[in-house]
Amino acid sequence: MNRVGNSTTRRTAAVAVGVAVVLTGAVACGGDKEGGAPAGASKSASTGSAAAGPGAERLKAFALAPGEKAGRYEASEPLLDEPMSELYDARPAACQPLTGLGKAGHTAQAYAKTDVPGEWQAVGTEILLRSYEDGGAASAMKALAEAGRQCAGGYTEDRALAEAKILKVEPVKAPALGDEALAYRIVVQDVKDQNISLYKYLTVIRSGPVTLSFRSDAIDTKDFGGVPEEVVTAQWEKFSKAGGTAPAS
Repeated sequence: MNRVGNSTTRRTAAVAVGVAVVLTGAVACGGDKEGGAPAGASKSASTGSAAAGPGAERLKAFALAPGEKAGRYEASEPLLDEPMSELYDARPAACQPLTGLGKAGHTAQAYAKTDVPGEWQAVGTEILLRSYEDGGAASAMKALAEAGRQCAGGYTEDRALAEAKILKVEPVKAPALGDEALAYRIVVQDVKDQNISLYKYLTVIRSGPVTLSFRSDAIDTKDFGGVPEEVVTAQWEKFSKAGGTAPAS
């Protein structure tokens, strides 16, 4: 197993932003890996999506808080306001949703992360809850699904100090949660060694005017199989119990 520059940056981005842009890779593509159809097909493309979404304080209350457990994973305090990938630009532009939904017009957000304390090669996940209005959440999911189709053969991420080559985007099985869900497996060429491929996974769930995105990677060249189910379950349960699935007032 190798220490990979791309993933290492994800863990240290907050400490060294300049170094971070040399790492991580895109993520995503929604659907069933074997069938090719979008995974988690929309249960209702418009259900609750036109309602005004919750504000930043409510989203923060919905997100996993530092110290909360998700199986062997534990939430910790992010050092940045959002994942570094949200600052990257994708080429062609149609692939941008795979890199970050930040340009989709959200009105508020909350950011959390999970990993396994003391295990530097464990899978790390960045969780981003975002609120939209006027049907923006459903539109963001539609754009993501289209990016998954158009960019299956790869694209380029501009990370300011380096370019990352996304080699492949594949749909994988999405969780049966929310109004709709998409999930993708992304194969990324290491920016330091073009002979090394890295694996990243993206899962996005929409519940009314809110999207919950999960981006996972590991400091390893091995395919770890997807966003940890324990993390998705723990975050969804907190979101649901806190009233996140109810229409915003």
